[in-house]
Parts: sequence; structure tokens; C-alpha cells
Amino acid sequence: MEIICAGYPKTSSKSCSTCLRTLGFKVADYVETAEFLSEVWHEYVNGKCSIKKVIDEYNRQGFQANQDIPGNLYWEELFHASPNAKVILTVRDSTEVWNRSLINFMRQECARFGNPGFWLFHRFSSLGWTSPKMLKMVDIVEVKVKWFPANWTVFTWQRQQELIIPFWEAMHDKYEAQIRRVTEVVPEDQLLVWNIKEGWEPLCKFLEKPVPSVPIPVSPRIF
Repeated sequence: MEIICAGYPKTSSKSCSTCLRTLGFKVADYVETAEFLSEVWHEYVNGKCSIKKVIDEYNRQGFQANQDIPGNLYWEELFHASPNAKVILTVRDSTEVWNRSLINFMRQECARFGNPGFWLFHRFSSLGWTSPKMLKMVDIVEVKVKWFPANWTVFTWQRQQELIIPFWEAMHDKYEAQIRRVTEVVPEDQLLVWNIKEGWEPLCKFLEKPVPSVPIPVSPRIF
């Protein structure tokens, strides 16, 4: 791996991907991971291959950087297998700001299908009817890393919210632990802890790239 992105979702990770692409890097964000890397990641999280095989597949597909789940949660494995990689840890102003953004975003995502659309989508996903690749991503996200522990036996998005919000609220510790662990493991000269509000300069200096003349891209946020 050339660049390992270790930031949690809702830390401007999508903006980070856009910035990296603007600087000329090929990034596997969630969509690209689902399309090109879901099978190898599914093998890895189920203990059926090594992290080297995962990295080899990134290289084979021409990706220089990961972004979003599951790579950001397995950043340490990626780093130990790529000790010369640069690590970008995107952060928000505070844990509270990040957690509020996460909860509001997840609430929006659950609500946007409506009822019974919410149940139908998750039922179809759980059966693999959306696509075999998405079935693997659903298994990774909902079962293995338990980021979004959706349950197709819950029939309305409102009830899902009641059950799942306490889980998201309890993620303060995981967010802070991720930051502590990254800063403990990665040498300072290979690590950028970056709040997108700081602009292009820290990122470009870290990656030894000229600062673009365009404004830094900011993806829409749900607060």
C-alpha cells in the first residue's frame, strides 16, 4: 500500500478521497471496494487469506490508497504489511462533533428508504439479491466488523433507530481509541493527522505534491 487511510466514516473521508484523486492518486473508497475488492476482503475477515493477498489485489487493481470500511478498521494490519506506507488519519473537531454527525447521517440513511422500503432493502441484501458482491460487503459491515448491525427482522426504520442508536452513541471510545492507536503505532514522519478545515497545505506537504489552485473539495455533511 502506498497510502493507508485510517479515519473513521464522518471524518471527511469522502472529501479526503476527492483530494487524493485531485492529487493524482487512485483511491478505493467504499464503492470501489465493493466492486473490486469485496471478495478478497471477505476472505480476509473470515480468516481465509493473508493481508498480503489483500494488498496484492489493491496493487493488481491499480489502487494506491484505501478509504472507508473495512480498510480503515484494518489499517494496522495493512500498515505492518506495508511499513513504508504513509498513513492519513482524518479527524473532526471533537469526539462529540464526530459522534453527532455519525448518528444524524445513519438516521438519514435508515429513513431515506421509508417503510416498507427499509425492510425490503435489508431483506434483499441479506439474501444476496442486490448482488453477490454487495452480499459480501453486507456480511463484512454488519456481521464481521459490526459497524452497522442491521437486522432484517426489524420491520420499520423507526424501530431500527431505537435499537441501534445506543450502539452508535457508545462509539465514542472506539473513535478515540482509533486515534490513540494510530498515533502510537505509526512513526511521526509517516503520519498525517488531518482535519480538512486545515486546507490543502498539510496534505500536500505530507505527500510532497504541489498545492492545487482549486478550493479544497468539501462533501456535504449531515450534522
